[in-house]
Amino acid sequence: MTDWQTTLQQAGYPTCALVLDFECFFDTDYSLSRMSTVEYVCDSRFAVTGLAVRDVEQDQSHFIEPDNVQDYLHTLQESLGTNLQDCTIIGQNLKFDALVLREHFGIMPRFTIDTIDLDRIWDARASHKLKDMAARWAAPSPKGDTTQFKGKDWAVMSLQMRDDLAKYAKNDTDIECWLFKKLLPLVVNGCPEELAIATHTLQLYLEPYIEIDAGFGTKLKALMRCEPLHVIEKLYNMGIEAGHDDISGNISFAALLKGYLPDDEEVPTKQGKKGRILALAKDDEGMKYLLQHKDPKVRALVEARAAIKSWPLHIKRVDNILRQAAVRKNKIGAPLSYYSAHTGRWGGTEGINLQNLGGRGRAGKGTHPLIASVRQMLTAPKFHTFGIADFAQIEARVLAWFAGQDDLLTGFANGEDVYSTFATTLFRSPVRKPRDTDPTPVAKLLKVRRGFGKDGILGAGFGMGANKFFERCLANNDLRPAFDDGTFDWDFINTLIKTYRKQYKLIPAFWYKVEKAWRFVTRYKHETSEVNGLQFYHSDGATFVRLPSGRCLRYPCAAVNKTDSGLRYRWGKLWGGALTENIVQATARDLLRDAMLRLIEEGIHIVLHVHDEVVCLFLENEAEERLKQVEQLMVVVPEWASGLPVDVECELTPVYKK
Repeated sequence: MTDWQTTLQQAGYPTCALVLDFECFFDTDYSLSRMSTVEYVCDSRFAVTGLAVRDVEQDQSHFIEPDNVQDYLHTLQESLGTNLQDCTIIGQNLKFDALVLREHFGIMPRFTIDTIDLDRIWDARASHKLKDMAARWAAPSPKGDTTQFKGKDWAVMSLQMRDDLAKYAKNDTDIECWLFKKLLPLVVNGCPEELAIATHTLQLYLEPYIEIDAGFGTKLKALMRCEPLHVIEKLYNMGIEAGHDDISGNISFAALLKGYLPDDEEVPTKQGKKGRILALAKDDEGMKYLLQHKDPKVRALVEARAAIKSWPLHIKRVDNILRQAAVRKNKIGAPLSYYSAHTGRWGGTEGINLQNLGGRGRAGKGTHPLIASVRQMLTAPKFHTFGIADFAQIEARVLAWFAGQDDLLTGFANGEDVYSTFATTLFRSPVRKPRDTDPTPVAKLLKVRRGFGKDGILGAGFGMGANKFFERCLANNDLRPAFDDGTFDWDFINTLIKTYRKQYKLIPAFWYKVEKAWRFVTRYKHETSEVNGLQFYHSDGATFVRLPSGRCLRYPCAAVNKTDSGLRYRWGKLWGGALTENIVQATARDLLRDAMLRLIEEGIHIVLHVHDEVVCLFLENEAEERLKQVEQLMVVVPEWASGLPVDVECELTPVYKK
């Protein structure tokens, strides 16, 4: 048995494996580069121009002409099952090919492996286009070009063009087969359950269950279109006269902003491809500085600029949801990207990014109500309801568990309000959650103080320093006045950071242990190291961190700078706090993965998952009982996470919400 067959067998996948690659009609205004996948596949112009197939055990691919595709698939169904469940279906970007199978041929493949997913496990931030993957992995042949087939249906193609299409398609299939055999044993080694969770991610998209409230979405768009007017009105009330064009235009905004900056300050710029451009992107240092500016009018201007630039994007997302639902009887499947991040976390795709609908945030920095309302477009079908289960404070718990910070861990395990506990130490005065009976000034004081306790527990655990913490406070519209009037200052934030590191001293110690281990195995490539259940080793130019779950974090092109002993890998700089954040997020992700697999095994219908929560679909008359079952299954701690206290917050709702 070959390596790839052994891996399939370990994962419970059929060792009979087929690579499928549909070729379809496309044109200038009708292509996947201009449309979402589901809109393209469900469009009236859709037409299959051929199907390339390869049995992974065979030496060559075959091309099925479009008139014969239906009969060929029927023959496969006779030997492999109605949904081809007796074989593993392989392809590049199966979100497309599997959707074609489902929408046009009524086949819902049970076992699937996307070569993009395998490549993401190896390096999530690399390009996952077949052309780039073939070059990077040194495939036997390069990917071909489709330019000559644009606008050509099979019926109008010449014999030579048909032959060229067949050669192109078979070459793609050969590359995909080669990548599959190369990557599968390499990246799934030790974690066969990753195949099941990757397949489930695809199935969430293929089968639409989430209904879309189109009427609410239309109203939401109208309200969003009014927001730029509210932004202008806010500026006017502050004595700033500026129109939409003044703020959205680069030259006009630079001139407007310059008029409110002190004489010794310039509008921040950065080097662009064709010269200097405004440095007003969210992560630009210039933007961060302006958001903390001492002049409230300067802050208001840059906030207005960000808002006016962003509202068209939010409107477009609502539009995308409405359009994609319209072609599937007003329903959508959840378009998630498996292993989108280095830590293994999922991402959003198809222009709607359900992984980023915003959170509550600290007072003044939560998601805008209209943006958060996009969630309310997602509704349960008639006679059904959603059950939402969210791991509580999971990253802070995992961090304390890794570091051996038993007092914090015990607080979580006992259901204590650890945010108030830390705030009480910080302010040297009792802090608790506000009560309805508290006088308004007392409730406000408690809320602010407990908020700093929460920010400390959740924000300082990965090495955030006083400067960055202070910057975030200044950029918070509700907190800023308390810093402007001297209630809080940088010294207070510095005290907060020092208090956290002193009270939970094993956590900073863990950062340094992790950094030391990573540096050691990167310098001495044949050595290994272990820290609190984590294994560090180096192989083929990359440093690996094996997590307790058995999955590995991979850092390609790992190096320790000779000049400053700094840590680096292909995608940037590292240090102990950043490594700790990667490790904690990856472990929280694996807890969610294992919980989802338990839910699936028990027949719980998951329709979406976002970060640390799962959204399940229940019949209304079974909902309460099923939600209790979900809670019981999610708080089960895997053997590899023994001693980690896990808690889950659950809710039933007919509409998706935070």
